[in-house]
Amino acid sequence: MYKQAVHIVVASIALFGACITMHGQPLYDAADLWMAPTPMEAMNSTADEYGPCITDRRLSICFTSERSGVAAIYRSPMYGTATQGGPELVSGTFNEEGHHRAFLTASESGDMFGAMYLMHRRRSYMGVVTVVRDGSSLNAGHGIDVMNGEFFTSHPAVSPDGTMLVVVSDRPSGSGGTDLWMSHRVAGGAWQEPVNLSDVVNSSGDEITPYFVANDTLLYASNGYGGKGGFDVFLSVFRDGAWTEPQPIDAINSEFDESDCAMLPDGSLLFASNRPGGRGGLDLYLARKRSDQLGER
Repeated sequence: MYKQAVHIVVASIALFGACITMHGQPLYDAADLWMAPTPMEAMNSTADEYGPCITDRRLSICFTSERSGVAAIYRSPMYGTATQGGPELVSGTFNEEGHHRAFLTASESGDMFGAMYLMHRRRSYMGVVTVVRDGSSLNAGHGIDVMNGEFFTSHPAVSPDGTMLVVVSDRPSGSGGTDLWMSHRVAGGAWQEPVNLSDVVNSSGDEITPYFVANDTLLYASNGYGGKGGFDVFLSVFRDGAWTEPQPIDAINSEFDESDCAMLPDGSLLFASNRPGGRGGLDLYLARKRSDQLGER
């Protein structure tokens, strides 16, 4: 059911663009794929919430919150699109007290990665590490050396099949600001040197918070392509050996900042925004999938 719902949503946007048609006749706009976003009241606080990740066989949502004064990972159980109870701080060494830990991502097989500060020759820089699950606890693993260095690297996104890892970095030779960089996993589990995702995906501004909807489909936020204002969410699909020109997801974009997407099992879209109506700073919002438009087949 999860893959079926995701496939319908992705195909509707990626194949048909902003307007869904049949036999040349418009059926509905891509904006009609989701209902108006509403805040996730049980998960939000007056501090920033962002970086949602569907985990535990899609039975819970992990996300980053700065409610304690530093970024840490919290977990909320869920059923469908509803969370059950308030969020709890995740136990384990990944959430080291007083240290910034954020942006959890997981493949379908359970490989997990996150972002934390790593020490280099002169100072620490944000980098990407493996995250090891131990029951309900999450423990810090090892740094991904080919990704990290004396520059900013964060916002990891692993593909569903676990063979690709996209990060946000201001490493040298980018398109400007922070760019999306991709590494492929080779035989034996090692990661290749990351490559810039191209100047089609990356702009002269900042690209942040990538998320794999499918192995060939990325959602991410950018402030370099115009749009409604601030950071907007865009979609790009890998076709014929290249990533396509990004298309805005105007169903959730506003004149404020939108970023940090994750798709729920039924195709509903979870994201972060600092728009009015939340509890403060960045809050998590949910745009429910319109079942009357897409149906369940």
